[in-house]
Amino acid sequence: MSARLEPGLLGRLRRAPDAPVRLIIGVRGDLDALAAEAERSGAVVHRRLSLIRALAIGATGRQALALAREPWVEWIEEDREVRPLERHAGEG
Repeated sequence: MSARLEPGLLGRLRRAPDAPVRLIIGVRGDLDALAAEAERSGAVVHRRLSLIRALAIGATGRQALALAREPWVEWIEEDREVRPLERHAGEG
Protein backbone atom coordinates (compact mmCIF):
# COMPACT_ATOMS: atom_id res chain seq x y z
CA MET A 1 0.00 0.00 0.00
CA SER A 2 1.59 3.30 -1.06
CA ALA A 3 -0.70 5.82 0.70
CA ARG A 4 -0.46 6.56 4.39
CA LEU A 5 -3.56 5.44 6.32
CA GLU A 6 -3.95 5.47 10.07
CA PRO A 7 -4.12 1.88 11.39
CA GLY A 8 -7.66 2.29 12.74
CA LEU A 9 -9.00 3.44 9.37
CA LEU A 10 -7.15 0.68 7.53
CA GLY A 11 -8.70 -1.92 9.83
CA ARG A 12 -12.23 -0.53 9.36
CA LEU A 13 -11.87 -0.52 5.58
CA ARG A 14 -10.67 -4.12 5.58
CA ARG A 15 -13.42 -5.31 7.96
CA ALA A 16 -16.21 -3.63 6.00
CA PRO A 17 -15.13 -3.53 2.34
CA ASP A 18 -18.65 -2.86 1.07
CA ALA A 19 -19.56 -0.15 3.59
CA PRO A 20 -19.71 3.44 2.34
CA VAL A 21 -17.13 5.85 3.75
CA ARG A 22 -16.34 9.53 3.26
CA LEU A 23 -12.64 10.28 2.90
CA ILE A 24 -10.15 12.97 2.07
CA ILE A 25 -7.32 11.77 -0.12
CA GLY A 26 -4.13 13.78 -0.54
CA VAL A 27 -2.86 13.59 -4.09
CA ARG A 28 0.21 14.35 -6.17
CA GLY A 29 -0.61 15.79 -9.58
CA ASP A 30 -3.40 17.65 -11.37
CA LEU A 31 -6.55 17.71 -9.21
CA ASP A 32 -9.00 17.62 -12.12
CA ALA A 33 -7.26 14.71 -13.84
CA LEU A 34 -6.96 12.79 -10.56
CA ALA A 35 -10.60 13.48 -9.68
CA ALA A 36 -11.49 11.82 -12.99
CA GLU A 37 -9.23 8.86 -12.09
CA ALA A 38 -10.92 8.52 -8.71
CA GLU A 39 -14.35 8.56 -10.37
CA ARG A 40 -13.25 5.88 -12.85
CA SER A 41 -12.43 3.70 -9.84
CA GLY A 42 -16.05 4.05 -8.67
CA ALA A 43 -15.57 6.79 -6.06
CA VAL A 44 -17.74 9.90 -6.01
CA VAL A 45 -15.75 13.13 -5.83
CA HIS A 46 -17.58 15.65 -3.68
CA ARG A 47 -14.98 18.45 -3.66
CA ARG A 48 -11.56 19.39 -4.89
CA LEU A 49 -9.53 20.86 -2.03
CA SER A 50 -6.83 22.82 -3.83
CA LEU A 51 -5.31 24.43 -0.72
CA ILE A 52 -4.27 21.04 0.64
CA ARG A 53 -4.01 19.22 -2.74
CA ALA A 54 -6.72 16.73 -1.87
CA LEU A 55 -10.07 15.31 -2.92
CA ALA A 56 -13.10 14.78 -0.70
CA ILE A 57 -14.69 11.53 -1.87
CA GLY A 58 -17.31 8.95 -1.10
CA ALA A 59 -16.36 5.33 -1.72
CA THR A 60 -16.65 1.82 -0.38
CA GLY A 61 -13.92 0.36 1.76
CA ARG A 62 -12.83 -1.79 -1.17
CA GLN A 63 -12.59 1.23 -3.49
CA ALA A 64 -10.63 3.16 -0.86
CA LEU A 65 -8.15 0.33 -0.44
CA ALA A 66 -7.68 0.19 -4.22
CA LEU A 67 -7.10 3.96 -4.33
CA ALA A 68 -4.52 3.63 -1.54
CA ARG A 69 -2.40 1.55 -3.92
CA GLU A 70 -2.38 4.26 -6.61
CA PRO A 71 1.00 6.03 -6.86
CA TRP A 72 -0.66 9.46 -7.01
CA VAL A 73 -2.44 9.01 -3.65
CA GLU A 74 -0.18 10.24 -0.83
CA TRP A 75 -2.47 9.88 2.21
CA ILE A 76 -6.05 9.02 3.14
CA GLU A 77 -8.03 10.07 6.18
CA GLU A 78 -11.67 10.07 7.20
CA ASP A 79 -13.65 13.15 6.23
CA ARG A 80 -14.85 14.56 9.53
CA GLU A 81 -16.76 17.64 10.53
CA VAL A 82 -14.39 20.48 11.39
CA ARG A 83 -15.37 23.25 13.76
CA PRO A 84 -13.56 26.48 14.61
CA LEU A 85 -11.91 26.73 17.99
CA GLU A 86 -13.91 28.59 20.59
CA ARG A 87 -12.85 32.11 21.38
CA HIS A 88 -12.35 33.04 24.98
CA ALA A 89 -13.25 36.45 26.46
CA GLY A 90 -10.57 39.00 25.69
CA GLU A 91 -9.06 37.14 22.73
CA GLY A 92 -8.77 38.71 19.31
